[in-house]
Amino acid sequence: MILLANVSLVFAQSNDWGLWTSIDVDKKLSKNWDVDVAAQYRMKDHISVTDQLRGSVDISRKTGKYIKLGVGYELIAKYKAKQETYVYRNRFRVQATGSYKYARFTASWRTRLQLTLLENSNNPDIDNQKWVWRNRFGLKYDIRKTPLKPYINIELFHQLFSDLEYSYYQNRFSAGIEYSLNKRNTLEAGYKLETVVEGANKNKLNVLKLGYIYSF
Repeated sequence: MILLANVSLVFAQSNDWGLWTSIDVDKKLSKNWDVDVAAQYRMKDHISVTDQLRGSVDISRKTGKYIKLGVGYELIAKYKAKQETYVYRNRFRVQATGSYKYARFTASWRTRLQLTLLENSNNPDIDNQKWVWRNRFGLKYDIRKTPLKPYINIELFHQLFSDLEYSYYQNRFSAGIEYSLNKRNTLEAGYKLETVVEGANKNKLNVLKLGYIYSF
């Protein structure tokens, strides 16, 4: 009984539930140029407390039939409950995205290099990795005669220029569905499993995701 209790305690400590809500505005500036502005609110500890506030802007340019190149900036405000204050991070990123449509399926890929500048570079928070290389692969299906588009994604995280033993430290698996209200308005709901690997230890975050996208 004691062993089972200890196992349950470890499992509870390494698995959490969160909620991520977002608003995304996508503006097409010209045939090849786009700008995207987004805001996000994150909760953690079984959707009981604030985790982060995020705001970002990205500019991208279509360089071919299937490829876009872009740069972006994100301001991250992480709430520290014990101090009752926010810790701020500035994140800069460059990325390339690609997509290919076959029949009603769309395959996508994104590679991103990001640099995060911190108030305290010694903070052990795993999200404080300075240089990170991310690769995301996805598949979306356009259901015939409906506004629904289910999708799945997997994303891999590698830390760069670090003295830590492990370069690969995190992955995310996502599944969800997009619902197009009309040409400009889209709702999104999904589930995301985030696994953080630090040496032999693994921490998991289960995320419910709700989003609204406005395109014009």
